[in-house]
Amino acid sequence: MSMAFAKGASAYKTYLESPHGRFRLEIVWHQLSAFMAKAGRPDAAPLQVLDVGCGTGELALRLAARGHAVTLLDPVEEMLHLAKQKAEALEPPPVHPPYFLQGSLEEAPDLLEQKTFDLLLCHTVVEYLPNLEGAVIPFRSLLTVGGFLSLVTLNRFQEPLRLGIRDRKFDEARRALTGEVPMDSLFGLPRSGIGIDEVQAHLEAIGIDVGAQEGIFVFADYLAPGTLEDPSCSAALLRLELETGARSPFKEVARYLHLWGRRAR
Repeated sequence: MSMAFAKGASAYKTYLESPHGRFRLEIVWHQLSAFMAKAGRPDAAPLQVLDVGCGTGELALRLAARGHAVTLLDPVEEMLHLAKQKAEALEPPPVHPPYFLQGSLEEAPDLLEQKTFDLLLCHTVVEYLPNLEGAVIPFRSLLTVGGFLSLVTLNRFQEPLRLGIRDRKFDEARRALTGEVPMDSLFGLPRSGIGIDEVQAHLEAIGIDVGAQEGIFVFADYLAPGTLEDPSCSAALLRLELETGARSPFKEVARYLHLWGRRAR
Protein backbone atom coordinates (compact mmCIF):
# COMPACT_ATOMS: atom_id res chain seq x y z
CA MET A 1 0.00 0.00 0.00
CA SER A 2 2.80 2.45 0.90
CA MET A 3 4.37 1.87 -2.51
CA ALA A 4 1.10 2.83 -4.24
CA PHE A 5 0.88 6.02 -2.18
CA ALA A 6 4.51 6.80 -2.96
CA LYS A 7 3.93 6.40 -6.71
CA GLY A 8 0.79 8.50 -6.48
CA ALA A 9 2.26 11.34 -4.39
CA SER A 10 2.82 13.62 -7.37
CA ALA A 11 -0.68 12.92 -8.74
CA TYR A 12 -2.16 13.64 -5.31
CA LYS A 13 -0.34 16.97 -5.14
CA THR A 14 -1.67 17.80 -8.61
CA TYR A 15 -5.22 16.92 -7.51
CA LEU A 16 -4.99 19.19 -4.46
CA GLU A 17 -3.92 22.02 -6.75
CA SER A 18 -6.87 21.38 -9.10
CA PRO A 19 -10.18 23.26 -8.75
CA HIS A 20 -11.87 20.32 -7.02
CA GLY A 21 -8.90 19.69 -4.75
CA ARG A 22 -8.59 23.32 -3.67
CA PHE A 23 -12.34 23.59 -3.15
CA ARG A 24 -12.41 20.48 -0.97
CA LEU A 25 -9.62 21.89 1.19
CA GLU A 26 -11.52 25.15 1.62
CA ILE A 27 -14.66 23.34 2.78
CA VAL A 28 -12.76 21.24 5.31
CA TRP A 29 -10.85 24.30 6.52
CA HIS A 30 -14.05 26.30 7.05
CA GLN A 31 -15.66 23.38 8.89
CA LEU A 32 -12.55 22.83 11.02
CA SER A 33 -12.22 26.51 11.92
CA ALA A 34 -15.91 26.80 12.81
CA PHE A 35 -15.82 23.70 14.96
CA MET A 36 -12.72 24.82 16.86
CA ALA A 37 -14.39 28.15 17.58
CA LYS A 38 -17.55 26.46 18.86
CA ALA A 39 -15.49 24.05 20.96
CA GLY A 40 -13.78 26.94 22.71
CA ARG A 41 -10.43 26.38 21.07
CA PRO A 42 -9.31 29.91 20.13
CA ASP A 43 -6.17 30.60 18.14
CA ALA A 44 -4.72 32.36 21.19
CA ALA A 45 -4.43 29.02 22.99
CA PRO A 46 -1.90 26.84 21.10
CA LEU A 47 -3.00 23.25 20.64
CA GLN A 48 -0.97 20.10 20.29
CA VAL A 49 -2.15 18.83 16.88
CA LEU A 50 -1.43 15.50 15.18
CA ASP A 51 -2.22 14.97 11.48
CA VAL A 52 -2.25 11.22 10.80
CA GLY A 53 -1.76 10.35 7.13
CA CYS A 54 -0.94 14.00 6.56
CA GLY A 55 -0.20 13.73 2.84
CA THR A 56 1.09 17.11 1.69
CA GLY A 57 0.10 18.67 5.02
CA GLU A 58 -2.15 21.44 3.72
CA LEU A 59 -4.51 21.81 6.68
CA ALA A 60 -2.00 20.98 9.40
CA LEU A 61 0.35 23.66 8.11
CA ARG A 62 -2.46 26.22 8.16
CA LEU A 63 -2.87 25.39 11.84
CA ALA A 64 0.90 25.72 12.33
CA ALA A 65 0.76 29.16 10.71
CA ARG A 66 -1.86 30.10 13.32
CA GLY A 67 0.50 29.23 16.16
CA HIS A 68 -0.43 25.65 16.99
CA ALA A 69 2.18 22.95 17.62
CA VAL A 70 1.73 20.49 14.78
CA THR A 71 3.06 16.97 14.23
CA LEU A 72 2.67 15.52 10.74
CA LEU A 73 2.74 11.73 10.41
CA ASP A 74 2.67 9.78 7.16
CA PRO A 75 3.99 6.33 6.17
CA VAL A 76 5.18 7.62 2.79
CA GLU A 77 8.50 9.46 2.53
CA GLU A 78 7.45 11.21 -0.69
CA MET A 79 4.38 12.71 1.00
CA LEU A 80 6.43 13.96 3.93
CA HIS A 81 8.92 15.52 1.51
CA LEU A 82 6.11 17.49 -0.15
CA ALA A 83 4.79 18.57 3.26
CA LYS A 84 8.25 19.69 4.36
CA GLN A 85 8.61 21.78 1.20
CA LYS A 86 5.33 23.53 2.01
CA ALA A 87 6.43 24.09 5.61
CA GLU A 88 9.71 25.65 4.51
CA ALA A 89 7.79 28.09 2.30
CA LEU A 90 5.64 29.40 5.17
CA GLU A 91 6.20 33.10 5.75
CA PRO A 92 6.67 34.07 8.49
CA PRO A 93 7.98 30.76 9.88
CA PRO A 94 5.64 29.18 12.44
CA VAL A 95 6.27 29.95 16.10
CA HIS A 96 6.26 26.20 16.73
CA PRO A 97 8.20 24.51 13.90
CA PRO A 98 6.21 21.54 12.52
CA TYR A 99 7.53 18.12 13.45
CA PHE A 100 7.59 15.41 10.77
CA LEU A 101 7.55 11.69 11.44
CA GLN A 102 7.33 8.72 9.08
CA GLY A 103 4.91 6.02 10.17
CA SER A 104 1.39 4.65 9.96
CA LEU A 105 -1.71 5.18 12.06
CA GLU A 106 -1.23 1.76 13.62
CA GLU A 107 2.36 2.61 14.60
CA ALA A 108 1.57 6.13 15.84
CA PRO A 109 1.18 5.50 19.61
CA ASP A 110 4.55 3.76 19.86
CA LEU A 111 6.37 6.12 17.48
CA LEU A 112 5.11 9.10 19.47
CA GLU A 113 5.97 7.41 22.79
CA GLN A 114 2.39 7.61 24.04
CA LYS A 115 2.22 11.40 23.66
CA THR A 116 -1.34 12.70 23.49
CA PHE A 117 -2.83 15.55 21.47
CA ASP A 118 -5.60 18.13 21.81
CA LEU A 119 -6.66 17.75 18.18
CA LEU A 120 -6.25 14.75 15.91
CA LEU A 121 -6.76 15.06 12.15
CA CYS A 122 -7.36 11.88 10.18
CA HIS A 123 -8.59 12.81 6.71
CA THR A 124 -9.25 10.34 3.86
CA VAL A 125 -7.20 7.58 5.46
CA VAL A 126 -9.42 4.95 7.08
CA GLU A 127 -11.30 4.10 3.87
CA TYR A 128 -8.06 2.58 2.54
CA LEU A 129 -7.53 0.34 5.59
CA PRO A 130 -8.90 -3.21 5.56
CA ASN A 131 -10.54 -3.14 8.99
CA LEU A 132 -12.34 -0.01 10.18
CA GLU A 133 -12.88 -1.37 13.68
CA GLY A 134 -9.15 -1.95 14.12
CA ALA A 135 -8.16 1.25 12.33
CA VAL A 136 -9.86 3.55 14.84
CA ILE A 137 -8.41 1.90 17.96
CA PRO A 138 -5.26 4.12 18.08
CA PHE A 139 -7.38 7.30 18.14
CA ARG A 140 -8.18 6.94 21.82
CA SER A 141 -4.56 6.62 22.99
CA LEU A 142 -3.48 9.54 20.76
CA LEU A 143 -6.04 11.96 22.21
CA THR A 144 -5.95 13.70 25.56
CA VAL A 145 -9.08 13.27 27.65
CA GLY A 146 -11.35 15.97 26.26
CA GLY A 147 -9.33 16.11 23.02
CA PHE A 148 -11.05 16.33 19.65
CA LEU A 149 -10.97 14.18 16.51
CA SER A 150 -11.60 15.48 13.00
CA LEU A 151 -12.30 12.44 10.83
CA VAL A 152 -12.99 12.72 7.09
CA THR A 153 -13.84 9.57 5.17
CA LEU A 154 -15.51 8.44 1.97
CA ASN A 155 -19.29 8.22 2.28
CA ARG A 156 -20.77 4.89 1.23
CA PHE A 157 -24.13 6.43 0.36
CA GLN A 158 -22.88 8.99 -2.13
CA GLU A 159 -20.86 6.62 -4.25
CA PRO A 160 -23.79 5.19 -6.27
CA LEU A 161 -24.98 8.74 -7.03
CA ARG A 162 -21.57 9.87 -8.21
CA LEU A 163 -21.03 6.82 -10.40
CA GLY A 164 -24.49 7.06 -11.92
CA ILE A 165 -24.93 10.83 -12.31
CA ARG A 166 -21.42 12.08 -13.00
CA ASP A 167 -19.69 9.07 -14.52
CA ARG A 168 -22.69 7.28 -16.08
CA LYS A 169 -21.31 3.94 -14.88
CA PHE A 170 -24.62 2.38 -14.05
CA ASP A 171 -23.46 -1.19 -13.39
CA GLU A 172 -20.75 0.10 -11.03
CA ALA A 173 -23.32 2.34 -9.36
CA ARG A 174 -25.54 -0.67 -8.74
CA ARG A 175 -22.64 -2.63 -7.23
CA ALA A 176 -21.81 0.35 -5.03
CA LEU A 177 -25.21 -0.02 -3.37
CA THR A 178 -23.70 -2.88 -1.38
CA GLY A 179 -20.51 -0.96 -0.53
CA GLU A 180 -18.33 -2.08 -3.43
CA VAL A 181 -16.24 0.87 -4.60
CA PRO A 182 -14.04 0.99 -7.73
CA MET A 183 -10.27 1.38 -7.46
CA ASP A 184 -9.14 4.82 -6.42
CA SER A 185 -8.06 6.78 -9.50
CA LEU A 186 -5.06 8.45 -7.82
CA PHE A 187 -3.41 5.48 -6.15
CA GLY A 188 -4.98 2.45 -7.84
CA LEU A 189 -6.02 1.04 -4.47
CA PRO A 190 -9.30 -0.41 -3.27
CA ARG A 191 -11.15 1.59 -0.66
CA SER A 192 -14.39 1.20 1.21
CA GLY A 193 -17.17 3.70 1.52
CA ILE A 194 -18.28 4.00 5.13
CA GLY A 195 -21.70 4.69 6.65
CA ILE A 196 -22.17 7.18 9.47
CA ASP A 197 -23.78 4.65 11.82
CA GLU A 198 -20.91 2.21 11.33
CA VAL A 199 -18.09 4.62 12.06
CA GLN A 200 -19.96 6.23 14.95
CA ALA A 201 -20.47 2.85 16.59
CA HIS A 202 -16.77 1.99 16.34
CA LEU A 203 -15.70 5.36 17.74
CA GLU A 204 -18.09 5.25 20.65
CA ALA A 205 -16.95 1.70 21.47
CA ILE A 206 -13.47 3.10 22.23
CA GLY A 207 -14.70 6.06 24.25
CA ILE A 208 -14.88 8.74 21.57
CA ASP A 209 -18.25 10.47 21.46
CA VAL A 210 -19.39 11.75 18.07
CA GLY A 211 -20.82 15.20 18.70
CA ALA A 212 -21.39 16.40 15.16
CA GLN A 213 -21.34 15.26 11.54
CA GLU A 214 -21.04 17.30 8.37
CA GLY A 215 -20.83 16.55 4.68
CA ILE A 216 -18.26 17.60 2.08
CA PHE A 217 -19.14 17.91 -1.62
CA VAL A 218 -22.92 17.81 -1.76
CA PHE A 219 -22.87 19.54 -5.17
CA ALA A 220 -19.26 20.10 -6.22
CA ASP A 221 -18.53 16.53 -7.31
CA TYR A 222 -21.10 16.90 -10.10
CA LEU A 223 -19.84 20.26 -11.41
CA ALA A 224 -17.27 21.05 -14.10
CA PRO A 225 -13.92 22.43 -12.86
CA GLY A 226 -14.61 25.75 -14.58
CA THR A 227 -17.63 26.34 -12.35
CA LEU A 228 -15.47 26.03 -9.24
CA GLU A 229 -12.95 28.51 -10.65
CA ASP A 230 -15.52 31.06 -11.81
CA PRO A 231 -15.37 34.00 -9.32
CA SER A 232 -19.03 34.72 -9.92
CA CYS A 233 -19.92 31.20 -8.73
CA SER A 234 -17.27 30.04 -6.27
CA ALA A 235 -18.19 32.15 -3.23
CA ALA A 236 -21.90 31.34 -3.52
CA LEU A 237 -21.13 27.66 -4.08
CA LEU A 238 -18.91 27.57 -0.99
CA ARG A 239 -21.72 29.04 1.11
CA LEU A 240 -24.16 26.51 -0.35
CA GLU A 241 -21.79 23.61 0.36
CA LEU A 242 -21.23 24.72 3.95
CA GLU A 243 -24.94 25.16 4.63
CA THR A 244 -26.09 21.90 3.03
CA GLY A 245 -23.10 20.05 4.48
CA ALA A 246 -24.43 20.91 7.93
CA ARG A 247 -28.06 19.87 7.26
CA SER A 248 -29.96 16.63 6.86
CA PRO A 249 -30.74 15.03 4.50
CA PHE A 250 -28.08 16.70 2.34
CA LYS A 251 -25.05 15.85 4.47
CA GLU A 252 -25.96 12.16 4.39
CA VAL A 253 -25.41 12.06 0.60
CA ALA A 254 -22.24 14.19 0.42
CA ARG A 255 -19.11 12.73 -1.12
CA TYR A 256 -17.31 12.66 2.22
CA LEU A 257 -18.37 12.41 5.85
CA HIS A 258 -16.76 14.81 8.32
CA LEU A 259 -17.19 13.59 11.90
CA TRP A 260 -16.27 15.43 15.08
CA GLY A 261 -15.39 13.22 18.02
CA ARG A 262 -14.29 13.92 21.57
CA ARG A 263 -12.47 11.57 23.88
CA ALA A 264 -14.82 11.40 26.83
CA ARG A 265 -12.78 9.27 29.23
